[in-house]
Amino acid sequence: MGLFGKKKTNDYEQASADLNNHTLARDRLIMEKMPDDDTLAAKYADEMKGGNPLILNFDGLDELAANKMLAFFTGVAYALDGKTVKINETTFLFARRVDFLDGSLTKFIQELPRG
Repeated sequence: MGLFGKKKTNDYEQASADLNNHTLARDRLIMEKMPDDDTLAAKYADEMKGGNPLILNFDGLDELAANKMLAFFTGVAYALDGKTVKINETTFLFARRVDFLDGSLTKFIQELPRG
């Protein structure tokens, strides 16, 4: 392929296109109670890579398994230039930075009941 091949769309351009198509990050959210299952964790990591933010609850896991899963998904978020947001003691949001551009995730978090 020459120097002037077809330009690939980066994540930020795709997020911008999604904004124009009215696809909000909140609407792509996956919310699950996470078991200690490495295969399922890899599946959710792929979902996050594909642009689906995750809210995962580690409540049913023992401390070691919960810390392992939390470290794994925090690493996935970091590798995707994303971030981890603590919702409560056992529940976290993991998303790419571009998923926060439309404001729907921030609004979703702010509207969660506290207590």
